[in-house]
Amino acid sequence: MSAALLFVTALACDPGAVSSPSGTSRPSGASPTVAAATTTPKSDQDAGVILEEFPPGGPRNEVGLKNSDKMRFKARASIRLDRITTDEVKPVNVASAVGSCTDCQTIAVAFQVVFYKRGTSNISPENVALAENIDCNRCVTVARAIQYVIPVDDPQSDVPPDVDRLVKAMDKELRFLSSVKTWDQITSDEAMARIQRVLGQYDELSAYLGDAMQTLRADNATPGPSAFPSSSGYPPASPDATTRPSPSPTSTP
Repeated sequence: MSAALLFVTALACDPGAVSSPSGTSRPSGASPTVAAATTTPKSDQDAGVILEEFPPGGPRNEVGLKNSDKMRFKARASIRLDRITTDEVKPVNVASAVGSCTDCQTIAVAFQVVFYKRGTSNISPENVALAENIDCNRCVTVARAIQYVIPVDDPQSDVPPDVDRLVKAMDKELRFLSSVKTWDQITSDEAMARIQRVLGQYDELSAYLGDAMQTLRADNATPGPSAFPSSSGYPPASPDATTRPSPSPTSTP
């Protein structure tokens, strides 16, 4: 795997509305983060899978999706691997999903893996998930930001085998979700369970994991955005933020 890879997976899914934000623990040395100055990425690209290679540096991963199609399941995701060689470890990972449709589901997943030099003390990752419902009827909207911030002896060395397998497994799962087109093929809960199953197979990396998710469900139309962003931090940023349990290992079928 090259030094810095970005897998951008644009998936077709449907939007929804009901908030249940949650956050997870951060690596040792990480500080709580808020969703302040993050920019919602453009969400008008076609569904599909794009693989691009990025130079080292610029540790920012963003994915955004808006679903306005009736009875559609739309999903979009990006996977990015970054290597940080400076004394400041401040990667940003943002997932933004907007549901504005009827009988639909919308899913946005930002997946980031960051390597930094062991012993670095200035570590403040930002990991944010934001779901919104706008005039959404009988819909589910999910934003999930998954971020691994891993200390290594040499950030420029080869990717550890377990991380390489994790990235490839997640890429495969997101590519599957990209093939889903209609709301009745898979539910958002099933989609999240599939992603969780992949994470659970690499439980040895859970100490470096930040996992923020926000889910909105709407049985009836809503007039506008109805949720605060969910950000993962250590400790949880507020009493309302719950710590997601570390996924337990599961066997590969």
